[in-house]
Amino acid sequence: MQLNRSTDYALRMLICLSRASGAVSSSKLARAIGVSPRYLLQIGARLRDAGFVHVGHGPAGGYQLSRPPAKISLMDVIMAMNRKGNVSVLPDKRPSKEDFHTLECIYRQLEKGIQRQLESITISELSQTECEESDHMRGVGLPMH
Repeated sequence: MQLNRSTDYALRMLICLSRASGAVSSSKLARAIGVSPRYLLQIGARLRDAGFVHVGHGPAGGYQLSRPPAKISLMDVIMAMNRKGNVSVLPDKRPSKEDFHTLECIYRQLEKGIQRQLESITISELSQTECEESDHMRGVGLPMH
């Protein structure tokens, strides 16, 4: 699976908000994650509609998380930002051939495993020191640098 740029920025935005002690202005968030203020507003609207953020207006306004970061999983954000409404890691659906049944079973197992992994990683975990090794990453055999 490949994450699109909007989903990556949405995750970065939520991480920034989880580290903040109060509301964060859209201009400050845009600078922090490296997007234009206009693009940030689009991402913010999607996150607001999904119930992840609250937007306050006025001089003390800005973005804040609507729920604890430990209650927002990577999968939650991916699903909210994915316009198709689903996340698939399998190759394009093709007519099944009997000769490749085992391979297709492996693909389904991989997809389930990846989805479980995405559901288990939260914004809270992602907001920790970025160089910190994660038990989740070691558990799936990903090299940590």
